[in-house]
This record gives sequence, C-alpha cells and structure tokens, in this order.
Amino acid sequence: MNILTISYLSTNYYLLDNGKHRLLVDAGWPGTLGRWQHVLRSRGVLLGAGDHFFVTHFHPDHAGLVQELKEQGLQFILLQEQEYAIPLMRPYIKPDTAYKEIQPAGNILLPVAESRDFLRRLAFAGEFVLTPGHSDDSVTLVLDSGEAFTGDLPLGMPDGDNLLLRQSREKLRAMGVSRVYQAHGREGGPIPSGDS
Repeated sequence: MNILTISYLSTNYYLLDNGKHRLLVDAGWPGTLGRWQHVLRSRGVLLGAGDHFFVTHFHPDHAGLVQELKEQGLQFILLQEQEYAIPLMRPYIKPDTAYKEIQPAGNILLPVAESRDFLRRLAFAGEFVLTPGHSDDSVTLVLDSGEAFTGDLPLGMPDGDNLLLRQSREKLRAMGVSRVYQAHGREGGPIPSGDS
C-alpha cells in the first residue's frame, strides 16, 4: 500500500492507495478548495468518483472541505458516532471562508462496529476506532499492518490529567500500532509512553 502525505497550511493529510481503492484521511480547511487541488496536482494526484474519505474529527482544519469534496465526486464515510459533531464545528468557522455546510445526502453513514467489513470491501485491512482525548468525536483509522491515522490525538505531549487521551493511547498500543500518522507534527512515529 502506498501512503502519500499531503501538507498545506501546517496540516498533514494522508492518501492511502492499495492499488484498487484510495482512501483520504481528513478534508482540508474551509474555503481552500483551489489551494487543496493545487497541492494535489503538484503531487500528481487527481481525486474523484470512486475515491473515499473520512474525517478524524469535526474541526475546521480536518472537515472544512467535506461538502466540496463530495461535490467533486468523492464518497464521504461519516461514522455514525461522529454525526452529532457536525453542527458543533460551525462556531469555529470564520465567516469569510465561504464554508459549505455538510449536507446529509450522499453520506455513507457507518457505525464504527461495522467499519472492518466496510473497509474490507475497499481492500483495506483495518478498522475505525473511537479515540477521544483531543475531542469527543475523534476517531483513528487502524490498519492491521500497524499504521494508525489519528488526526489530532496529541502523541508528543504528556497525558497529564487527560484520562481519555491516556485510554486512547493504550487502546492503540493494545491493537499493535507501531507507526502513527498525525495531522500536525511528525508522521509515522511510534506511540510515546504516557509520561513522555
């Protein structure tokens, strides 16, 4: 499987390509579709019909382009456990960004418990896992090969009193995760110990 890192505006996004299907991790800043497409073209990537994407959580730098990517033909995987968080993102969107509200039509509404079977149909071996700590709606894509795509699960910081963060890290360790791909900071590193 090929993992392509796409970076702009201090955020990393990941495109997973298994030769049959492509899966995009997170969906850009609101109002930046032109810049997003320019970055993709500079990497030799053209996304469209048949490609899938999901968001690790509903913050503007991760879910700002959801509706626009849907309109470009990408298939949006909306994890059922995250659906409540869509309207919670709105207050964080700056009014001058031309943000397009996420519409329910066309979303693939998927319970986390059914994610392994769904991903298998796309030829990806893995599952989505609830990993609160940065936000209550945070999810991580965990592949059986040991890679995890976390969004903003802050791995390089001490747990402090954040019990949810500590539990999410432990969950990933227990699943055999060996390389973590984050939206901010380093990519492909190990999960640090809870006191790091």
